[in-house]
Amino acid sequence: MVEAVSRGLGRFTLLLALLSVPYDVSAHREDEYLQATLVAVSPGGVTLQINLTPGIAVAEQVIAVIDRDRDGAISKNEAAVYAESLKRDLSFRVDGRTSELKLVASAFVPPDELRTGSGIIRMEFSTTFGPLAAGPHRLALENRHLSVISVYLINAAKPRFSTVEITRQQRNENQSAGKIEFNFRPVHPKE
Repeated sequence: MVEAVSRGLGRFTLLLALLSVPYDVSAHREDEYLQATLVAVSPGGVTLQINLTPGIAVAEQVIAVIDRDRDGAISKNEAAVYAESLKRDLSFRVDGRTSELKLVASAFVPPDELRTGSGIIRMEFSTTFGPLAAGPHRLALENRHLSVISVYLINAAKPRFSTVEITRQQRNENQSAGKIEFNFRPVHPKE
């Protein structure tokens, strides 16, 4: 009994010691442009939700690329040009075939918020493909956008459809490229 209490106190002391160590709680380093992509697979297509968060040290570089007239605001035209630039830097294939991405939505916070290191630009692209055959499929995504200052994340979202099952995810070392394997099991109407 004494030994169990002693072990419990030892674990509690270790926990307190770990909690007292200062650590960085930021989502990314200040000198990086975080580009996090969530890939949602459905029976008829794929949606890419991309959150772009410039760190404090690179925010001015990112803002300069977006705010081309340097007026301190991001106009609708500047947002559209930037979204097109990002789209050009993405390559997307399904089962080895290039698939055209279309901008579905975008949301830009003001430059002052981007300068804080926590402002997020949100982009959503989608692509559709013809009817999928039953069985395994593979999609591949590569992001080359502002690669000198960027870090990347690519992850598959949990499918909303029971007919789609993510079976494997692979990423390169810096996650600028990834492959997602999935199975498609079509629902057959009862005869």
